[in-house]
Amino acid sequence: MATIEIDKREFTDLVGEDFSNQKLMDEASFLGVHWHEIDGNVCEVENYPNRPDCLSVEGIARAYRGFFDLERGREQYSLNEGDIEVFVDDSVEEVRPVLGGCVVRDLNLSEKVINGLIQLQEKLHHTMGRQRDKIAIGLHDLSSLEPPFTYKAVGGNEVEFQPLDYNESMSLDQILEEHEKGQEYGWILEDEEAFPVIVDDKDQVLSFPPIINNKLTEVDSDTTDLFVDVTGKDRQAVMSALNIVVTALAERGGRVESVTVDGERLPDLSPSSMELDPDYFRDVSGVDLEASEIVDRLEMMKYGAEKADGCIEVEVPCYRSDVMHQYDLIEDVLIAHRYRNVVPEVPELDQVGRQSDIQDTAQVVRDILTGSGATESMTYVHISEDDLTERMNLDKDDYVRLENPLSEDFGSLRNMVVPSLLDVLSQNRQHSYPQSFFEVGDSVELDDSSTGASNVKKVAFVKSGQSVDFTDARRTLQTLERDLGIDLEIKSSERPFFKNSRSADVYVEEQRIGFVGEFSDKVCDSWQLDNPVSGFEINLEEVQSALDK
Repeated sequence: MATIEIDKREFTDLVGEDFSNQKLMDEASFLGVHWHEIDGNVCEVENYPNRPDCLSVEGIARAYRGFFDLERGREQYSLNEGDIEVFVDDSVEEVRPVLGGCVVRDLNLSEKVINGLIQLQEKLHHTMGRQRDKIAIGLHDLSSLEPPFTYKAVGGNEVEFQPLDYNESMSLDQILEEHEKGQEYGWILEDEEAFPVIVDDKDQVLSFPPIINNKLTEVDSDTTDLFVDVTGKDRQAVMSALNIVVTALAERGGRVESVTVDGERLPDLSPSSMELDPDYFRDVSGVDLEASEIVDRLEMMKYGAEKADGCIEVEVPCYRSDVMHQYDLIEDVLIAHRYRNVVPEVPELDQVGRQSDIQDTAQVVRDILTGSGATESMTYVHISEDDLTERMNLDKDDYVRLENPLSEDFGSLRNMVVPSLLDVLSQNRQHSYPQSFFEVGDSVELDDSSTGASNVKKVAFVKSGQSVDFTDARRTLQTLERDLGIDLEIKSSERPFFKNSRSADVYVEEQRIGFVGEFSDKVCDSWQLDNPVSGFEINLEEVQSALDK
């Protein structure tokens, strides 16, 4: 979730009513925008990732005008026909192929409004923009520019301009190497031979997306006319981000003008159409509302809605990129209806739920290891590829990779838990030794199931200290064996992440269920661990099978 800071006075002006802090803290959070802290006029608001349109004070105010029944129905934004064109050159096709644009005129921008726009821009970059890789937004003062504009790819030394926060011109290569933003986001373009730029008719550079804009187009309190560009790799994401920014500016009284991008008039502020079946709503939600009441609630959530031939025709606003299914409409109807008005019902079941055996065993394992002096850790199933391979001295390819991860640090799913605990040790190097940590958690292993992979619950343990060796891990494993009442067999083996002759596999009833050993110096160095480390990991589900026999 993303947290933004807004000024309550601005919020009140945009909403048209002054709500008490208590009302915002209590009732307003049901919209999915949580008011965590209000200190005078400074409000800290946490936003659910499914509502990127609420990453600005303008978007939040628009949503609350409906939620608190001050204004109903879909917002009508006017799109005036503009005469600015943007030509997209074929050279960007393999680099960053999609561009959306718009002009917003007659703005009155204070420093506070500009800071809010920059906050919206950066929050969109970090959420739906995937750290600017998927989309990047540029805001430009039009007064020094000469349309038409051209979006093209050029060599790293072909053009120079003065980037924001610098007092001298730099080439694109220099920006990537020396500028703060180039160092932070240069990874997006690291495999490219040419880089995208937007230039005007005088060959003045507007932007080097997704890195930095030209200081020439910097927006300040004297700016009245803006050119907005959004570039990226995914057309739907680019157009959604463009609509969110443009409608936020329209909420400020800006006059929106279209831009022609390769013959296409943008932005498209028209709503998308969906249908909601009232019977389906009642079946899914369990709430008995008439069709007219459903329409009423949809209008409170800023949709256009009307009854038609047994269904409800819904106009989804252009900035609501999160609405994809009837379920999304149903959720919004319930939000407007207020969850407190939904009467809970006890399901008519002839069974009583209970915790599964594996969860019972997991809790026993936690108690045993906590009693032995280890500290429980809870880490993510998502992990980086380097943590699973290079840092563990492994080159295996038997783990799940995510196709489109938000970050490379979480681009894979772990097939063992030990790397996560080594990272915990690495993060606690400044504390006193010895240290011991354990985790009872899920891993994901490739298999022949219909999904190609399955969750496997495991228990892992690590201990680090000046005199720690194989015996420490083996002793803790024996404690676990004794208190669980199972017989474990240790057979010598060699694993790449353990020291030679300090490694063994763990068996139960001739079934290999894990490993125990002392980690090699190479692995310890890769995690920046100065003290020896030993540990083990076993498949808790195999242990449960042995206990059930």
